[in-house]
Amino acid sequence: MAFEIHMLSVGAADAMIIRYLLPQTGYEVVILIDAGNIQDGPKIVEHINTYTNQKYIDLAICTHPDADHIGGFLHVVDHIRIEEFWIHDPSKHKVNAKKLLESLEKSDTLKKGLSLVIENLRHSDNLISAIDHKGIKRREPFAGLTYELMPLTVVGPTEGYYEQLLGRFRDADLLWEEELLLEKSLKGGPLISEGLNTKQILDRNNDRSKENNSSAILLFTPDDKKHLFTSDAGPEALIRASEDYDLSDLDWLDVPHHGSRYNLTSELIELFKPKIAFISCDGSKHYPNPAVVAELKKIGCEIHATYLTKDLRKSEGILGEYGYRPSTPI
Repeated sequence: MAFEIHMLSVGAADAMIIRYLLPQTGYEVVILIDAGNIQDGPKIVEHINTYTNQKYIDLAICTHPDADHIGGFLHVVDHIRIEEFWIHDPSKHKVNAKKLLESLEKSDTLKKGLSLVIENLRHSDNLISAIDHKGIKRREPFAGLTYELMPLTVVGPTEGYYEQLLGRFRDADLLWEEELLLEKSLKGGPLISEGLNTKQILDRNNDRSKENNSSAILLFTPDDKKHLFTSDAGPEALIRASEDYDLSDLDWLDVPHHGSRYNLTSELIELFKPKIAFISCDGSKHYPNPAVVAELKKIGCEIHATYLTKDLRKSEGILGEYGYRPSTPI
């Protein structure tokens, strides 16, 4: 099977494109997974117009509503044709996002601490409205959902787990804790902490953010080769997915949350054993965290990062006619 994965260089954000050629016809399928920050929308549209044959998107997927994943989608929706969209809709799960936003914005005690939660809920609501206004077919990415045109499966979260996570958005005290977890997860943390080695650093603190763990986790399996897209999922969500699907011995891994030390454990790295890993990151002292890089190298993984090479491309069966340069592993 012929395909490409493009990881665009959008700093500490996510925007990825899969080009897949159907075996019998050579028909091109284009999938966009996340759209970076607001300013990244035009780059994504330009990339699709430049590096695909059909100049439109068969399937767009918003893994979760963090600003660095959902931000560019409004521009994309307005400037390029999209056939289908996968996005979670909290309003279908006993959560009225608009009413929640109104109540949060009226609360003086929660305004500051919950700024990210409010912003992300608003982004999600606005994007869903734009999708529906355009008449784009919309589905929610829960475990078991497959895409009929190519071997792509959602392996997490289950709908039940998603609703369990969403339940935390109905209690003010729990929302405050959620915001603190979100802010903590944005800080990559130092390499050495209290004399811990790299394995201990990864295993000591996990990303327990309910929003990050609600991220859609995707498994792409051309020719039975396993490519795992993790978004910002934390260990709890990744472990749940690995209990229901075979995620061992990956051919390729999208390292979660820009290489944050809170999103992979040494056990998960041993399970995944990726041959190649891509990291979408800005090269700051936090992203990618050196502990993550060190533990991936221990299992012989070849690691590439956007901050070093800019846009990254993995290709099988498609010639590199686009001017991409060879990427030097970290």
